[in-house]
Amino acid sequence: MMSMSSIIMDKTHSTVRIDNPTHVINLSKQVLKVEMSPFEWSHNLICIAYTDEIIVGVVKFQEEDEEMEEEIEFEILKSFEVDRRVHCLSWSPETSLSIIPKSVVLACGTADHVYIFSSNMADKTTDQILKGHNSYVNSLAFEPSGELLASTSDDLTCRLWAVKEGYSCVSMFVLKSPGVSVCWHRGDPGKLLVAEKNGTVRLYNVERQQAILSFDSQLVPLTTADWSPANCYRVAALAGGQLVVWDITRSSRPVDIRVVHPNGGTTLRYSHQSEHHIATVGRPDNTLKVTHVNMKHPVCNATMTLAGGLSWTFRLPYVCVGRDRSVCFWKVATK
Repeated sequence: MMSMSSIIMDKTHSTVRIDNPTHVINLSKQVLKVEMSPFEWSHNLICIAYTDEIIVGVVKFQEEDEEMEEEIEFEILKSFEVDRRVHCLSWSPETSLSIIPKSVVLACGTADHVYIFSSNMADKTTDQILKGHNSYVNSLAFEPSGELLASTSDDLTCRLWAVKEGYSCVSMFVLKSPGVSVCWHRGDPGKLLVAEKNGTVRLYNVERQQAILSFDSQLVPLTTADWSPANCYRVAALAGGQLVVWDITRSSRPVDIRVVHPNGGTTLRYSHQSEHHIATVGRPDNTLKVTHVNMKHPVCNATMTLAGGLSWTFRLPYVCVGRDRSVCFWKVATK
């Protein structure tokens, strides 16, 4: 017999407004992960992971080019073969199509290794395997300067790889539970945010190789966290299906906790333009929600049969999600 709380939840969920995507890019295969470039000079590049390959493409919107005939244009530029399921992606700041030679560099995490793919988009393509982790790599992030790559894993470690030294592992932080997210911030160089499944989020001073700040979600499991690009004092996480937000200048206690995904959340990303807008994906129904922290109800709500990845465009207020064999974009008013 269905419980009264389940009935109430189902009725509430069924009356929520569902937002259709603003734009849809149809693809030939199921999308596992999607990642827009977080850098100004490569902002229109998108990375899409399938089961057997990673494709790099360019996405253009009519808002930025009035001469475009269509509202959105997508072109595949490059493909990299993969023989393992991709769990996470990260763009390198070295990526640029405006320099000569062109440069595309990205990292992906799999069940046990980190892979680095690079290409000059002409006659040279390389891949490198970074060995060290011995379990699922859950999150990757290039330092904004491009000097370091951080990775964290189910093996209870966070590792730092020196890019200019052939991606040698130069530092390792031992965690107390599986690492789920790593984040850098261009406004706070030298600091690395690491979130663990047990609900602990720590800020590390990379040079001193020690934790300088920690806070706890008080809820488990913590599945994902992010550091607001628009405000280096704001951090958010999904834990136990609830959105937890901290202002790290005030105290270790959250400034906001609210239920967003009753059956558990999987992915969270802050908007590049706004410290108030947070996109999340979770259950039931692979639901995308965009929360404004000063508003009671989500400003965007959508459901999908299959959801793969979550990312924001850098310049424009679009959030994108892989939905089965497509990438969908929702326009969100963030100003």
